Amino acid sequence: MVYDIPEWALEAAARLGIEPYEIMQVLNGPGRRWPRPVRGPGDLPALMIIGRTAAGVPLAVVARPIAQWDQQVIGVLTVTGELLAEFEKWEAHHE
Repeated sequence: MVYDIPEWALEAAARLGIEPYEIMQVLNGPGRRWPRPVRGPGDLPALMIIGRTAAGVPLAVVARPIAQWDQQVIGVLTVTGELLAEFEKWEAHHE
């Protein structure tokens, strides 16, 4: 899978203190990833990929398909609260 990260998405991530290499660690790193289908504005299909950086920080990366094997990153955030609890529960059952 090829991921395109537009400059505006990198700028939004930087405002949250998230570095480009951390996004790529979640998407392509050796750890487990929890993909979850989501819907964006206008009911457009997207995929939220939740995983951990090499430092163990849980991130959710949202991407949309742009070609058969290509995705465009359209958002990223640190996973907290109820979503973090769900992710940790998923992790515990997928060791």
